[in-house]
Amino acid sequence: MTVSEFTELFERCFGTLFDGGSEFDEALAYACFGGGKRVRPTGVWLGASAVSAAPPLVEVLSLGSAIELIHSYSLVHDDLPAMDNDDMRRGRPTVHKKYGEAAGILVGDALLSKASGVLASGAVQFGGRYAVAAQLMTKAAEDMVRGQVLDLAGMRTEEEFRKMYALKTGALIRAAFLSGATVAGASEEMLRAVGEYADALGLGFQVADDLLDEGEENSLVAVIGADAARKLLDECTVTAKARAAELPFGEELAAFAEKLRTRKK
Repeated sequence: MTVSEFTELFERCFGTLFDGGSEFDEALAYACFGGGKRVRPTGVWLGASAVSAAPPLVEVLSLGSAIELIHSYSLVHDDLPAMDNDDMRRGRPTVHKKYGEAAGILVGDALLSKASGVLASGAVQFGGRYAVAAQLMTKAAEDMVRGQVLDLAGMRTEEEFRKMYALKTGALIRAAFLSGATVAGASEEMLRAVGEYADALGLGFQVADDLLDEGEENSLVAVIGADAARKLLDECTVTAKARAAELPFGEELAAFAEKLRTRKK
């Protein structure tokens, strides 16, 4: 299965989680559909397919749905007036601008709760490996929040930005790839390579975003400069590709790293 085939299947499966008819249900769906790149659920699939010729697709779809719910909740809360205070996301009004600030808070709460339900159900249905993957995701969700705390406090140095990025952006990306590899039965050595791949990819992903957001003051690019940031992005991509090459079926991982490096907004 190609990445594009997986993402098409994922969209259909993810959509089945939103079947209510109220305005609040509409707001939940609004938060989750509207141009997202689906990097994290794709990461679950790539992590699984890099270590197994027959990855467990149903488990991957469940984990992918959970991590996309977590990611979507984080965006809704990030956009709130008390956080980044953004009016627009992906070319349309943010959830709190369209449905109200109270709804924005509750939508985020509900999405995180829905993710917990997906993970709990999966652990019961699929057992041990899935339960370990679910633990990875819940810990990453907490780390992401801690990254937001650091972001709100403000950073001044490259080291501070790297630490914040590793938590706020990198934790979920790492959990995505590792959870997929875990349910696919990866060995300890494979998990090490997948984790190092994901760490490099996560940092590169954020640096690429910073470079695309020209003029953004609160970013690593503003601290080290665009040229140094492009060099860092290239180094992250090289590292990711090297770790991908250590895996049995790592070709798609390498291609994904290159695609993220060269992407446009």
